[in-house]
Amino acid sequence: MRRPICSKCGVHLNICACEACALVPNRTGVSVLQHPTEVGHAKGTVRILAQCLTRLDLFRGETPEDLRQAGFYPQTDTRNSALLFPGPGSDTLESSDLSHIHHWIVLDGTWRKAARILHQNPALAALPRFHFANPPASAYAIRKAPGEHQLATAEAVAYLLSVVEPELDTQPISRAMETLVDKQMAQIPTRLHKHYR
Repeated sequence: MRRPICSKCGVHLNICACEACALVPNRTGVSVLQHPTEVGHAKGTVRILAQCLTRLDLFRGETPEDLRQAGFYPQTDTRNSALLFPGPGSDTLESSDLSHIHHWIVLDGTWRKAARILHQNPALAALPRFHFANPPASAYAIRKAPGEHQLATAEAVAYLLSVVEPELDTQPISRAMETLVDKQMAQIPTRLHKHYR
């Protein structure tokens, strides 16, 4: 018997959050560079962004050649752009003048794999770079973050947009995240829930 797969996000209907997604009409462009190992990951959150954001581009790859083949060209796709990724030389998002930035690039993958994308793409490393000073607590209980105050990709983009477009309602992303977590938790035996929450 074939597994029931969602035609929109490509995952099993038992863990699909598309029903909870609603449009978020962001004016600010967002490009997600997704590590290839994240493609089709059952716990991935980029598919929520793909269903919610009106301005989102998704490129999959690790090396410059990978990303070019996916349609991302750093020489032309990074004008008036900034990178959301903490580290040396990054500035605090909440206290910076962001008026000149109209496009954000976000890396999707484990921290090590996201750092690998950055390391292999000098054009990204040359961009203005920002990190969160006071991010909200993550509700993404189903996948462990390597450090405190670190967010899933969908949570990070929602918070980013709430800072750069304070009038924008990003709650549809949060609600879809809650649905994703609830559906994933429903697949885990109750006795093991204490390890996740």
